[in-house]
Amino acid sequence: MVEVNKELAADREQIKSFCNADEADNLDQFLTKFRVDDADLEQESACEVLLRRADIVPASLAIAQAANESAWGTSRFAKLGNNFFGQWCFSKGCGIVPKSRDTDKNHEVADFRSPADSVESYMLNLNTHDAYKPLRNIRQSLREDDKAVTGVALSYGLGKYSERGDEYGKEIREMISFNKLAVLDKLDLSKQEGEDN
Repeated sequence: MVEVNKELAADREQIKSFCNADEADNLDQFLTKFRVDDADLEQESACEVLLRRADIVPASLAIAQAANESAWGTSRFAKLGNNFFGQWCFSKGCGIVPKSRDTDKNHEVADFRSPADSVESYMLNLNTHDAYKPLRNIRQSLREDDKAVTGVALSYGLGKYSERGDEYGKEIREMISFNKLAVLDKLDLSKQEGEDN
């Protein structure tokens, strides 16, 4: 999680640098990485879209969602497929078929090579999928108001993450509170053990 957030923060700084230097032609790699298409650019500049997408996911949110979606890492999907966030895929053979899947459905639960791949996919999903635009808008507003980006705040943008809708976001907030995870959002997780402070 820390490594993915460090990479997202570095991407964000690089994008800001290109945008501030009026070097938007250097943004192609980021437009691809953050899945920006022509429709996304009809009403906003590439810089605006990318700065909304290239940003961190608070540790409290990621941990609470992983705990919720994987039953604290004990679920079949976490154990067999390193899937800690309940992410689906839709190609036959792309993952693990849920035992309780309706016969008219074709989704599978994505299979990842490692827990790190699961985290990276989860964060990219939140940062790019249209369903989580509300989360990205909340994060952008916090940035514009010079406020901390927290898991509790972003959880209000998770209405489409689960079939439970807004109740899911409420459950995530309760998990953050009960497990005292909010403190993780205030730590500088970019410092690795053994580094000078």
